[in-house]
Amino acid sequence: MELHQKEISIDSHNHGLLKLKLAQKLYNCGGCKEPEYDLQECYQCLECDFHLHKECVPSPYPFYLGLISCDLTFQPDPRGNIIACDACGKHVRGSFYQGLSHGKSRYLHPCCAKLPFKRTDNGGVVLDLKEKTSSICLICGNQGHSRDFKSWAYVLRSGGANYCYHVSCVKGKVETWKTMEEDSNQRRRYGSGGGAGTSSEAQVTEPSQRQLGIVKSSRGEKVLDFLDMAVEIFNIVVSLLFGLPPLPFSLVVKWLRRNK
Repeated sequence: MELHQKEISIDSHNHGLLKLKLAQKLYNCGGCKEPEYDLQECYQCLECDFHLHKECVPSPYPFYLGLISCDLTFQPDPRGNIIACDACGKHVRGSFYQGLSHGKSRYLHPCCAKLPFKRTDNGGVVLDLKEKTSSICLICGNQGHSRDFKSWAYVLRSGGANYCYHVSCVKGKVETWKTMEEDSNQRRRYGSGGGAGTSSEAQVTEPSQRQLGIVKSSRGEKVLDFLDMAVEIFNIVVSLLFGLPPLPFSLVVKWLRRNK
């Protein structure tokens, strides 16, 4: 487990020390500029609203990332260059790690650079983080992407299954949902529209098997077993990417079935 200092100072923020403590609200990281949805420990300024991921603390030392066989160095910002993170495909807007591997430039958000390589749950499900895979993403079905599509994937290694979740697909779904959820909360907070105009993805209820299109048969039970497995794995990936608790079953199923 990586140990972090309780207090730090960084050149890009001139209010003195930043203290490591639990976040009290959602925030955009002052380093990578990416949104944070989990109220976990981060560095915070006591004089203003500045928050910084632990992963985004500037480092003068390179570190080796075995997944892509690359030494990475910390960069404070892209300096006007338009670049995308190799892991999640999103544009790099703030601090990032940069390296060169097999003659190819590598760019990674700090949080993406430090994703776990493997996760094994109590039920024996094993997920491996891969730069490339022939496995089928359960969200996009490996369809609809441009030629320059970038994303690593968490690949299921269990019982000969050939499925995965692209990091970009999971991040895209969760970030869109969380944005809609926050917009809905603000409308209710300020009395502008209440719950009437809330998106169906912001408020969800658990569906019946009939609503999911599952009939009571051996095939229907297999479909339900598959959905249970797919949702469980999706939520494992969500916990790895965001640190969030499991998302509602019906919401995840909607995302899975939308491409079937």
